Amino acid sequence: MIPSSLQHLDLKSLTGLLYLLEERNVGRAADRLYLSQSAMSRLLNRLRDAFDDPLFIRTSKGMVPTSKALALEAPLKLMLEQMAGLESPPDFQPQSSRRVFRLQTTHYQAQAYVPAIAERFYQEAPFASLETTTITETSLVSQTEHSVDVVLCSEYIEIPNTYRKVLLGREKFRCIMSNNHPLAKQDKISLDEYLSFSHVLVSMGGTRRVVSDFVLADRAHERRFAFRTPYFLSALETVGRTSLLISTSGLLAERFCAQFNLTMKPLPVEFPDSKYFLSWPKSIERDPAVEWFRKLTEEVAKGLIPYPEP
Repeated sequence: MIPSSLQHLDLKSLTGLLYLLEERNVGRAADRLYLSQSAMSRLLNRLRDAFDDPLFIRTSKGMVPTSKALALEAPLKLMLEQMAGLESPPDFQPQSSRRVFRLQTTHYQAQAYVPAIAERFYQEAPFASLETTTITETSLVSQTEHSVDVVLCSEYIEIPNTYRKVLLGREKFRCIMSNNHPLAKQDKISLDEYLSFSHVLVSMGGTRRVVSDFVLADRAHERRFAFRTPYFLSALETVGRTSLLISTSGLLAERFCAQFNLTMKPLPVEFPDSKYFLSWPKSIERDPAVEWFRKLTEEVAKGLIPYPEP
């Protein structure tokens, strides 16, 4: 509890007391505080009343602080330094941080990018924690900003206007099938052949729209999805064991071609590239820890994505 006698003192008065303790001279302290000597003298009188102590005694050798004034110097300097630190937060030191960082992403990007992000994360911040959760097309709209630090997402995720986002780069769509598939030996496949087989759909949750349907236009209704799942690796392994086809970005599938017995072919129609973004709440963008995590995530993702944004 602050004594009532001190409650009326402002920051300028306390700064003036520190300058008087450092200079032991009213004129020099006044210059540092941009006051006249008479205004500085009035400030000193207010300090004397507040602390119920003369604070300084005039002698032939100048102003000599009292024992009470000397006892105030260290805590006063510490308090003013801490007040100055409120304007700019301390630098973030990842090597010693024990903070929990929260990354939200789609299931595909969790498999394609997060392992490399985690590798770099723990190299730089060995005592910190990384927590990842999956987003759906509209989940960011309904959640609070304080539940996430960074979002790694595709263009099909709805980003609230309270978030910022930057384009990381693009991936190309491919047609993926088993090495034993009837179309696996062909260099190219026709649209009729593509539509004659059943397909896999990896759903992100939210709406039931299929983003590639607009490319197929009038023939979209001919494509039959025989297997729907939110799990990308499950989808790839299923494709490797069946005659199903899946149309998706090629980066992650390429890593599992040998393990899941897969081959990739060009699509019979021109599919737009998948765009991937980094997003974050505007409310925390100046947090030094979040800035570090955001930069790390961006650098790792751009190092992996086939067509990074310059």
